Amino acid sequence: MKTFSITKQIIIKASPEKVFATLTSSDEIPKYYPLNEVISSWQVGDSVHYKGEISGQAFTDYGVITELKHPEVYSYRYWSDNHGTENIPDNHLTINYTLLLVNGTTQLTLVQDNIKSEEMFNVMNTVVWDMLLNGLKEYLESGL
Repeated sequence: MKTFSITKQIIIKASPEKVFATLTSSDEIPKYYPLNEVISSWQVGDSVHYKGEISGQAFTDYGVITELKHPEVYSYRYWSDNHGTENIPDNHLTINYTLLLVNGTTQLTLVQDNIKSEEMFNVMNTVVWDMLLNGLKEYLESGL
């Protein structure tokens, strides 16, 4: 079966340490991503649950942290109950954030892998990730 991958890159006027801390804080994430709650102890191998609502429908992304290398890499694999797929390992997606210091700013590269449908790929690639990453950027840069 063909799968799709998304790669996005954005420059944020904040240190990699600040960006990393913001990406891995249960208290901070709902301030810039449209989520109600994030639950995690933020350790490799531990769960991370992102809970939100889209068009009145509650959802949970059930994840497991696969890499946490401060302040350079945060990766997790997950399955969401709003993707319309069965919760089996083959349907789990991966998200990888890589942070790099560039001229006093942070270059954030996001990669999302194992997307099963072209429809989901198109929505995530052209709407969702642009909105999410711009929300993160605006949140971090508004404190300057």
